[in-house]
Amino acid sequence: MMEILKFKKQFLMINIPLIFLFLLLLVSPFFVSDKISIYYIGIADRIILGIWCIFNGIWNACTEYYSIFKNNRFQKRNKTPKWAWWIVFIVGVVCIITASLGYGFNGVTKPI
Repeated sequence: MMEILKFKKQFLMINIPLIFLFLLLLVSPFFVSDKISIYYIGIADRIILGIWCIFNGIWNACTEYYSIFKNNRFQKRNKTPKWAWWIVFIVGVVCIITASLGYGFNGVTKPI
């Protein structure tokens, strides 16, 4: 019981700040008028989304610990398919790669 609570707390301590930071950066371009800042905010937001996807993909595919995404109340089976979590992991890797190439928000180009 104590081990389950430890991993639940660890999972939430990583996920909640990442989700909060992602959402904060996602809405911040509505309040910023500088195009260069919006460009770099988009890249930072894509990196955070990539980190979040990589963490949740590995956590859910490789462990049986607590996850808000493994809600077995509505499922007949106890197992969530692992291939779905590996797709989430791949999406995270692609987000990191595209952010390192300079892509942020879709449709936002680097101002000169």
